[in-house]
Amino acid sequence: MRTDFPKDPLPFPESPTAVTKELAHLGGPPLIDKDHRRTLSPMITKEDVLQMLMAAKSPELIVDQFTGEYVTYVGANFGLATASGTASLHLALVGAGIEPGEEVVLPAFTFIATAQAVVAAKAVPVFADIDQRTYNLDPAAAERAIGPRTKALMPVHGHGLSADIAALREISERRGLKLIEDASHAHSAKWRGAICGSLGDAAGQSLMADKNFPVGGEGGIAFFRDASSYDRAQRFVEDNGIDYRMSWIAAAFGSSQLRRLPYYDEIRARNAAYLSRELNTTGLFKPPYIPDGCVHSFNMFRIGLDPTSVGLEDLPIWQVKSAAQELLVAEGVPAREWQNQPIPCHLPFKNRLGFGRGTPFRMAERSLDYARESFPNVLQMLESTIVLCRELRSPIEYERIQTYALAFKKVAARPDAIRKLARECNYKRPYDSAARLG
Repeated sequence: MRTDFPKDPLPFPESPTAVTKELAHLGGPPLIDKDHRRTLSPMITKEDVLQMLMAAKSPELIVDQFTGEYVTYVGANFGLATASGTASLHLALVGAGIEPGEEVVLPAFTFIATAQAVVAAKAVPVFADIDQRTYNLDPAAAERAIGPRTKALMPVHGHGLSADIAALREISERRGLKLIEDASHAHSAKWRGAICGSLGDAAGQSLMADKNFPVGGEGGIAFFRDASSYDRAQRFVEDNGIDYRMSWIAAAFGSSQLRRLPYYDEIRARNAAYLSRELNTTGLFKPPYIPDGCVHSFNMFRIGLDPTSVGLEDLPIWQVKSAAQELLVAEGVPAREWQNQPIPCHLPFKNRLGFGRGTPFRMAERSLDYARESFPNVLQMLESTIVLCRELRSPIEYERIQTYALAFKKVAARPDAIRKLARECNYKRPYDSAARLG
């Protein structure tokens, strides 16, 4: 049987002089060779196996047990474990009382499931631009997007950083709107000491296998502030005959993994803090911005670029980004984009077919602005940032994060190579290519 487990450990990082060696893209040795680039998560232990064996005797009970444990951990009042993250978002919307034809304001930068869940609720997604520093829903843009039929604001805690809950809550209360969180990146992330998922009227969260807190395969959970929202979501499932229930296997695995989540969080925070400090010494690369009062859970780690600091300000920033990304990948650092278009530019929102005959889009009582140029902050972010995804999720080795830091320093020290590659390849803006997920 083929295994994903590595045959030997990643070597300790080379001395700091490694940054002076030739770039791998130009023929030098990579800092991480191809046999050592895979990262493993989650880690499966005997507790997971024993939990699964015990749960097989009473599969229904383990789903309820897991739901109760995780609702308590998050600090929510009510919860429904679901078969997927999208299902949890759908139930959060339904539970909050969103009716067909009503509007939900959400960020133009997220995973497509956020917007598809709105469509599943037969509501109309209205997109707003993001904040330039946090990359989360910009409260001012969200308020401008509110119309007569708007029923809810739906912020996403992007990459594991809480949205600006203070501002969004003030708007939602003043305008009589529901506040519904997409916490799919935000396991253990906090805003003023409270865990994301417990901050709004309702929330949805993915627990799929590549998240910071994974269950066995696909899964999710919807959280609710009050009993009426919880009851409404339950009735919706029962009345429509929808099987959104989480599998007992996923719940059993999640229950044992939950006991190790604080450990995983601590490792990830330690690694992110180390990499942030090292990036700040490079000039070219900038770590994520974290506002006071927020605890970032680092489901992803988005890195900004400052071409001016290394004399590349005359080049288009997307060319600097693409060249740096190519050089980093050659060194063994899995630098990515994660989304290349605003969500309204993806086909389901360009075509607006919905459930047939244009439902729910045809129910909108105003023109829907899904034009790419309407979201300049999203475009600027896509042009000027790169992302580490699962490569920072614990428990990655400390030597790996040290080697990643060396790779960023090595690339930043070679603006000449970045310039040469940018001129030779004539890279395009990321959003000039067809929309893709992830």
